[in-house]
Amino acid sequence: MDTADQLETRRQPWLGHASEFTASTWAEAMSAGDESYTHQLVAPRLLTARRDPTWAERTYLSARLAPGLMFDAGRAVYPYRGDAKAFVSVSVPGAQHAVRAVKAFAPADDPDDPQVGDMRIEVVEPLRELRITHDAPGVPMQVDLRFRARGPVVPSDRNIIEVRGEVVTDYMNFYQSGYYEGTIEVDGQRYEIDPVAGFRDRGWGMRKHEGAPRRGFVLFAALEFGDTAMWLLLYESASGKRHFTNGWLVGPDGIRDTVTGIDHDLELEGTALRAGTLGLEFASGARRSLDFTVDGRIFLAAGGYTPREDWPPLGHSRYDTEDPEVVAMLDGQNDHGCVCALDGEPGHGFVETGFGLHARYRPES
Repeated sequence: MDTADQLETRRQPWLGHASEFTASTWAEAMSAGDESYTHQLVAPRLLTARRDPTWAERTYLSARLAPGLMFDAGRAVYPYRGDAKAFVSVSVPGAQHAVRAVKAFAPADDPDDPQVGDMRIEVVEPLRELRITHDAPGVPMQVDLRFRARGPVVPSDRNIIEVRGEVVTDYMNFYQSGYYEGTIEVDGQRYEIDPVAGFRDRGWGMRKHEGAPRRGFVLFAALEFGDTAMWLLLYESASGKRHFTNGWLVGPDGIRDTVTGIDHDLELEGTALRAGTLGLEFASGARRSLDFTVDGRIFLAAGGYTPREDWPPLGHSRYDTEDPEVVAMLDGQNDHGCVCALDGEPGHGFVETGFGLHARYRPES
């Protein structure tokens, strides 16, 4: 595994934060991707609309596999910062395991290479099947899962956020529901995962903040029902003002309805989500009620979703989630596994939250 010093020495000159690109810089930026007939800029394919170290290509996968058993994984490539990252986390009652790795990324490297450290997140068939593995002898967490699509991909709206005239987020995703199947081994216990519906997304663009917001509130929900999935996304400022609402009800045939309004009533213990009710309005005029109860939790900070550069550590870590001090250290942006009901129809999935100062849930006093 690369150390931080090795990464710094292996990064290419053009991969830093640069305001100009000379002809020689463009030559250094050429890659195998330039053989592809998919250019959208008059520039080498690795160069992007916003030239910033936070620009990344990402994949993220998360699922409530059973009560108390949660999984998430991700891989990201930062062409201007010059590195690629990956993580896998598994949460079981009383503990969360996480493995993180980082490697240098240079223009000649393949951004689609699925391997980072001992982890692979491999596209077996585009938009249809992925395989996620962590195979490292001696590490008390092994993962071999396949994700097979059960519905189409759905793109989010483009999300652009400016702060005092500076663009800090320019990002989009696509979401997809699928079935996870395979095996997970944690602390010597083996879990056979029969096909269970779960979530994945792909995103690209620039965002300058990781983890829970310092001010405001963000909620994302990925919920699975019999033949449909539902995804919900909202951002609010510290005053409670809504700034962004997105959501879809999706079936095998595509989008069945679009969410236009979300009211929330959440039950918290500190910043830990326990239960809640969401009142949903749809473009069709329908109004529906979603109730959920949390039965598992995975802390995204363990996989690197935190503004801190010096933590969490690379390699394998085991966290005692029954220790209040450990929980306080991990708390931030969290996926809460849950059972739910949409107008009485049973389902499961997760509700992700990040709480900063917020007039309703975390007032400044």
